[in-house]
Amino acid sequence: MNARHSSSTPEPADDGGVERTRTPGAEHGEAGPPQPANRRGSGRSLRAQLLIALMSVLLGIGIVAQVRQTQDDEFAALRQDDLVRLMDEVTERNEQLTEERTQLRRDLAALSSGSGDRQVAEDYARLQAILAGTVPVEGSGIVVTVEAGENSVDAQRMVHMVEEMRNAGAEAIAVSGQRLTASSAFVDTVDGVEVDGQLVSSPQEWRVIGSPETLAVALDIPGGALASMRTAGATVELVERDLVQITAVRDVSDPEYATPTDPEE
Repeated sequence: MNARHSSSTPEPADDGGVERTRTPGAEHGEAGPPQPANRRGSGRSLRAQLLIALMSVLLGIGIVAQVRQTQDDEFAALRQDDLVRLMDEVTERNEQLTEERTQLRRDLAALSSGSGDRQVAEDYARLQAILAGTVPVEGSGIVVTVEAGENSVDAQRMVHMVEEMRNAGAEAIAVSGQRLTASSAFVDTVDGVEVDGQLVSSPQEWRVIGSPETLAVALDIPGGALASMRTAGATVELVERDLVQITAVRDVSDPEYATPTDPEE
């Protein structure tokens, strides 16, 4: 009985004397046994994934810490001048709030004691006296001097002047010693313009109390009251002043036809 050997048979060496081992079935195209997986490559891939995950965690922790530090030190990036300005604004606002609180406490005490009504009545009476022109007044404003030529300043131009002053917020107006109020009238006569029955000669001096900048811009706009007088031949000069005094006052007569009504009726 002949024995068959299943072991690999060494082939003669073709080059360099190296023997090659022939696997059974290889010459017939049969696949050999499965080779073991590359464990070294798998280990490297796992370590790389763990390293990436660790770096991601560290990066997230760093971002959170940076955000918290930025929130805690939000003023750290400001310059010294900006910080000083910000401090001044906060201090000024705090002083304003303190003053408002003090004033509110005074008002509350006045209302609680019953003296608030009297103060309100006094303030209202003072306001009405200023508007009626029955008391002298002073404050910031402008002084306008008009050197009139022949027929250069008539009643219509003076009314235009007063309207623009009132539209610009004038609180008190006088022209050449005549206090102007809501009932003032301008009339052309053969001798010139009369204001409330009094002749106003040249040069005219207008004294106006209000915001100097606003009044100056309103009167000196192209096509405005001063431009109209200059076009007619008058010489006009406007000066802004911190203090304008108006001493002229009006006598208010009792109304002949109008009577107050009861608000409850």
